[in-house]
Amino acid sequence: MGPDQEGQILNFRSSPRSSRTSPLPLASQDAEALSDADPLCEVDHIFEMRSRGMTRSVERQSDANTERARLQAEFSAVCSQRVLPAMQAFLERLRLNGGGGLVEEHDGVEGAGVAPRVRLWMSLSGEIIGRPRQDQHPYLELDFDVAQQQVNVAEGDMWKGHGTSGPVGVWIASEITSEMVTESLIDVLRRAAVLPV
Repeated sequence: MGPDQEGQILNFRSSPRSSRTSPLPLASQDAEALSDADPLCEVDHIFEMRSRGMTRSVERQSDANTERARLQAEFSAVCSQRVLPAMQAFLERLRLNGGGGLVEEHDGVEGAGVAPRVRLWMSLSGEIIGRPRQDQHPYLELDFDVAQQQVNVAEGDMWKGHGTSGPVGVWIASEITSEMVTESLIDVLRRAAVLPV
């Protein structure tokens, strides 16, 4: 086909849009009528759907942030009310018996992969000199994993080149008691104090 009187080169009479040999369902006819009236209405629809999706995403992120903050506050409260007092009492008794140690507390750094953490380092002979190390000093460590909503427990009973070190279990923050902490510390001390054969 060549150009018509108005100079149009193409004739789309045979396209599916212009030939309506079979009737369309009613919903399709309505959509077709709308798009015929305003062929750009689909742009509005796309952006409306995108906006709804973004709003839902922001709401989910806000809910997740609120829950993360609540869980971290819960862990912090458990540490200050139960974990740290138990660790301090244990450390005082350790010092009375000729040992030593220190308690470390870290708030964690969100987004950097650093978990909130509490750790008690032990020495069976006087105070720790220099930086404590997992391969040389007994310890109990509680790391709060926000994503998993759990407290990862690690222990080490290394002393004078003997012992083991690593993860030992999982606790739920709200269920941690001072007795659990004290019992774990005594278990670590008991294993570390055993003289190698």
